[in-house]
Amino acid sequence: MGQEEWRGSFAIPMTPFDEKDRIDEDVLAAEIEFCIESGVGGIVTPVMVSEFRLLSEEERRIMIRVPVEVSAGRVPIIANCAAVNIPLAVSYARYANEVGADAVIAMPPYIHRPDFETIFAYYKAISDAVDIPVWIQNAGVVALSPDQIVTLCTEIEHVSWVKEEVMPSTHSIGALVKKKCPAIKGVMGGAGGRYMITERARGSKGVVHACQFCDVIQRIWELLDEGKEDEAGDLFEHVLPGLVLEGLMGMAFAKEIMIRRGVFKNHRVRTLAHPLDEDDMREIDRVWERIQPYLIWHK
Repeated sequence: MGQEEWRGSFAIPMTPFDEKDRIDEDVLAAEIEFCIESGVGGIVTPVMVSEFRLLSEEERRIMIRVPVEVSAGRVPIIANCAAVNIPLAVSYARYANEVGADAVIAMPPYIHRPDFETIFAYYKAISDAVDIPVWIQNAGVVALSPDQIVTLCTEIEHVSWVKEEVMPSTHSIGALVKKKCPAIKGVMGGAGGRYMITERARGSKGVVHACQFCDVIQRIWELLDEGKEDEAGDLFEHVLPGLVLEGLMGMAFAKEIMIRRGVFKNHRVRTLAHPLDEDDMREIDRVWERIQPYLIWHK
């Protein structure tokens, strides 16, 4: 599949941890297989949903290597190389390129707010280290303007895709698409898929989102491509309460759904500020009961 055809659900795997807080590679492999069997257009790993900022360097490489090995070319793997400095970002990018990732993605250095000259040098160094497409993840951490994104994509060889999630994402996507920059091959949204229909209407080619409902998200996109807007809207409204709970409860919710889908063994996360309590589980039960009839992938 050429990058011109990339569209639809680009699913993000959560990082599965065992009882000793190690990455469970068997569960990770099952998670990637789940995404592929769900028909996704691609996989993006390891980004915010994967808790990448709390992974060691070796763990980040596992979260790239295993998806590439399991996919074996069936879907494109977009590997995160974002880092706090240029040398580390280049190291991740080179690793991703060497093991066979189809592209790399990076937000600008995210501990401090660098100036645009530093950001340009960062993406230039990443691009120089690889021979695959480079995505810009444009988030609120270090928000880039549409004109700055156009400059990066026009002046740096491999920089050609954007995950645009500066809020309101619909306006940000629309403003970037209206630039009609020939160096930008595509723009995708995020926000867990909550705004995917309106983002698509403004020119998004897909949505990069946590994978627990990726079969449903992909089907919604396919229905829209088929011109079945009412059917797509109905399905979207059935999955939307689950996407809202993800935004509220975080990855512990997403992992709980993956347990119920027969993929994960636990919902352990490293960013557990607010553990799921009895009231959370009651609400998850309610939403889960209502969404089950619309799930497509089954173990």
